[in-house]
Amino acid sequence: MSVRMFRASIKPEHVADMEAAGKELFAAIEAVQPQGVRYSWCKLADEGSYLLVVDLQDDAANPLAAIPAFGAVMGELKGKWAAQPLTMEQLTPIGSYGLF
Repeated sequence: MSVRMFRASIKPEHVADMEAAGKELFAAIEAVQPQGVRYSWCKLADEGSYLLVVDLQDDAANPLAAIPAFGAVMGELKGKWAAQPLTMEQLTPIGSYGLF
């Protein structure tokens, strides 16, 4: 299991784009129902920051990468919407109830 947290600061003019794309992305993920992954986006209180959390059963294979909408959204996020590069932290769960 590999849990990673990404922090994204979004340019104010792209917050609505990010949220609309997120809804479409999660609809695509729900349609495919990939196995071996848990994925979430959380909006922070400052209206421009988000946490993206991904939990992979197998570090060598991210099933989200096979979903075209995922690649498209990540391309926009990294190339256009982000005010600064995403930061990533490896998380090591020490306890969880139904989350990891």
